[in-house]
Amino acid sequence: MKKFVSVVVAMVFVLSGMVYADVFASRIKITNPNGSPFDGKFTDGTGLKVSYILNDTATSVELKVYNAATNAVTASVVSSPQKRGMNSISWDGNGSAGGQKYYVKLQATQKPHSDANYTATYFQITSDIPPLITRGIYTRGLDINNNMDSRGFGYWYSSSSDPGINSGYKLGTLRYNPDGSFAGSDSNHPILKQTLGTANGGTFDWGGTSPWSAAVDSKGRVYQVSNGGNFVTRMDNDSAVPKIIIRNIISPRGLYAIGDGANLKIYIAADTVVWRANIGNSDTLSTALEMVASVGAYVRDVILDDDGNLLVAMRTSASGVAPGYIERFNISGTLPKKRVDALFSISYDTGLPVCFALQHGPNKNSASDDTLYYSVRSSLNGSDTNNIGIHQLTNLTSAFPDAKRIFKSGDVLESLGGNNNANADIALDWAGNIIWFENANEEIFMIAPPRAGTIVTQITKGYDTVSVQNTSSAGKEEIPSAFTLNQNYPNPFNPATMISYTLPAKANVSIIIYDILGNVVNELFSGEAQQGYNAVVWNSSNASGAKAASGMYLYRITAQLSDGRSFTDVKRMLLLK
Repeated sequence: MKKFVSVVVAMVFVLSGMVYADVFASRIKITNPNGSPFDGKFTDGTGLKVSYILNDTATSVELKVYNAATNAVTASVVSSPQKRGMNSISWDGNGSAGGQKYYVKLQATQKPHSDANYTATYFQITSDIPPLITRGIYTRGLDINNNMDSRGFGYWYSSSSDPGINSGYKLGTLRYNPDGSFAGSDSNHPILKQTLGTANGGTFDWGGTSPWSAAVDSKGRVYQVSNGGNFVTRMDNDSAVPKIIIRNIISPRGLYAIGDGANLKIYIAADTVVWRANIGNSDTLSTALEMVASVGAYVRDVILDDDGNLLVAMRTSASGVAPGYIERFNISGTLPKKRVDALFSISYDTGLPVCFALQHGPNKNSASDDTLYYSVRSSLNGSDTNNIGIHQLTNLTSAFPDAKRIFKSGDVLESLGGNNNANADIALDWAGNIIWFENANEEIFMIAPPRAGTIVTQITKGYDTVSVQNTSSAGKEEIPSAFTLNQNYPNPFNPATMISYTLPAKANVSIIIYDILGNVVNELFSGEAQQGYNAVVWNSSNASGAKAASGMYLYRITAQLSDGRSFTDVKRMLLLK
């Protein structure tokens, strides 16, 4: 049940301390420096800008520009540490050739927070607390677009329902950026206006207690259900009005989309059964629904593992009475499956499994390395505090998989805590962080998984390809024959400047900033750099992160090739404030 919050100050923040999510860049866009579409020109000296959103702080981000015809790296630019949220890196066109097309990749690097524990790295309250939002949010589902080949890569989508007791809450589809910030088309709210229900002045009739759930397919299209209207909708793009694609399903709730093209299938948890809709390329279902499971219990969510087996979250009744179960079914044979056919059954005597997310292992053809995540709430009396929170299930191919709780809202001091709601949903972002929309208090968590090693690096690709005009002054794309350290640009500068250099072959490179007395201010880069054009950006910070004082500074590059050749050069630059 929705909790009315009147004593909590609105919060949108990153938790303090050395805690990091697996950081990656998405919402990647290539433009002119002023934000207008890239005009293909480098002759005006402005270069181009690659902007993107980081889901968390990065110790560095490396921009690599690729020739689309050859897939060869044309340029590399390394940033200083960057914050969570919107960031950018500029490229001056050096190394490009007129008449060629280019695309970009971004490599984000961060320290892992733990090698053993799941830890919240971000927390946000989205209940009815102005001025953050004018009316609160009542979420009933979550999924994320993790397809780098779609324009919506990185967006989170959720359903927002008016439960009847909170008049005025906006009903429709919510969209968030990958850092948790609002990405709706309505001011101060994540709602997409085109999806607004008729009760909120919109055009779409969602019916009662709707919409529920959210599922994103391989094209980035968003599916939702009307639990009261007994239908399934699809939003073909973020500016589209939802359209009904499947009708006459009793009490649909959980959704899962898998496959693409003619093989696209939608699995639907509906009352006590699971349906399969072989929707394929159609705008509406043209074949009969298949009943794949009839379990005689209230089914809340469904998902398929890498073996193609069906996983079902269910409980004794729709009113939230324990026990609750997670069961796995082989659906390749005779259908529908009954509970007696379950390959395993995990029981919670006083707990209620709610919603799923699946982490695929390296072998996409086997469930043996899959991890199932799911949220668990206590039964109506709230007595089962040992199971409230996020759980994981491993060893899925065994008759006795391993289950354990990995996180609860009470692990974050700022959370209101308490029992989870039956509508609390989870999803995994592209890097494997768990995003949890906890519906009891309308709290959002980003939970980073444990990682081994000293750094975590994620590489993502931009959707767009850009063309460089033949009039480009960057010249012919060619392999440099000598080491070159260029003068930083701009110079003088405030607050950031780019230091570029060329290499005749791959080398181990060190770039260090010194003050005029020869004291080390910051080591900007230390590692392997590619053959050709490279650059780093100094944001005028010292090694501890504090801003350096105005004045003259030196930057020194040292490069060592595997054949024994080496190169060292030093230049001056002026920081003005």
